[in-house]
Amino acid sequence: MPPMSTPTPHVLVTGATGFLGSRVVARLAAHGVRITAADARPDPEVEARLRTECGSQAPLTFVRLDVSDEPAVMRLLGGSPPITHCIHLAYLMNPDVEKDQRRGAMVNIYGMAVMFEAAAVHGLHRLVFASSETYYGARQDVFGPPDHAIKEDEGCAPGHHHFTYGVMKVLNEFVGQRYVRDRGVDIACVRPPVVFGHGRKRSSVLWSEHFASRPAVGEPVIMPFPAATRDCWIYKDDCAEQMVLLVLKDKISHFAYNTGGESVSGRVLAGTVRQWLPDARIEFEEDKPPTPLVDNICGERLAAEIGFRPRPLAEGVRAHINEARAEAGLPPV
Repeated sequence: MPPMSTPTPHVLVTGATGFLGSRVVARLAAHGVRITAADARPDPEVEARLRTECGSQAPLTFVRLDVSDEPAVMRLLGGSPPITHCIHLAYLMNPDVEKDQRRGAMVNIYGMAVMFEAAAVHGLHRLVFASSETYYGARQDVFGPPDHAIKEDEGCAPGHHHFTYGVMKVLNEFVGQRYVRDRGVDIACVRPPVVFGHGRKRSSVLWSEHFASRPAVGEPVIMPFPAATRDCWIYKDDCAEQMVLLVLKDKISHFAYNTGGESVSGRVLAGTVRQWLPDARIEFEEDKPPTPLVDNICGERLAAEIGFRPRPLAEGVRAHINEARAEAGLPPV
């Protein structure tokens, strides 16, 4: 028999009006791909913006979907035109998980398993889901010095974790690999570090918006950690493009991919903002602990797989600033 060809893509995006999901939808549209954008609680402002932004680039349909509702997921994937690929981003962030562990488990653990099962039953060409740098726990020194870029085959013991969210990601990856091994499902995950950009509304890391969005409109910002704290950063559109290229590639070589990014201290980050906004007022809380995240992750595997690298941090920060300024009716920098 001749080899099966890749189907004409029709990509389901779950969590489609969220911070990262909305950018995934926009990047898919830029590639001219048919999209079904699903969300349990759609943000009407984001939906309206995406309809305008995506325009006539690609067919775009919005639906309401709770991924913990297995019959609804199965009906959607069994509909017409058939969905061929999925980027799964429907996930409760850590503050919501900590407030309601039961609901967190329903969405983040059961909902993920539902998506794996649906991919198996309906023969999706590929499912890509967002894991996280929190897969690696909360301490860089477990892996080495701050300049050690953690690779995908490294890991840590449960005692080194801080976020329930991160432990859930570990379980998601474990279960996903069983679907690959036992059911032959084509699944991959990406592990982003701190994803920054304007428009984040719910997260344990709201400071990843505030550091640039507030100075962009002339407001001061206080970062809740010492200036020496080091984190790895990636701009939201670059992370979205990585997922899009990974889900659309005909064949891939691995299950897990770090997105990579630029690893800098808070002090350097503030200096990067001041490249574009010299008068930016950015302070740090030196009496607070550093962020409970690893400092540096290696993105070479993904860059080699898809032939794409994130833009330099300074250019991402500029884009972030200009998003905030545009919203406020201010000229770009």
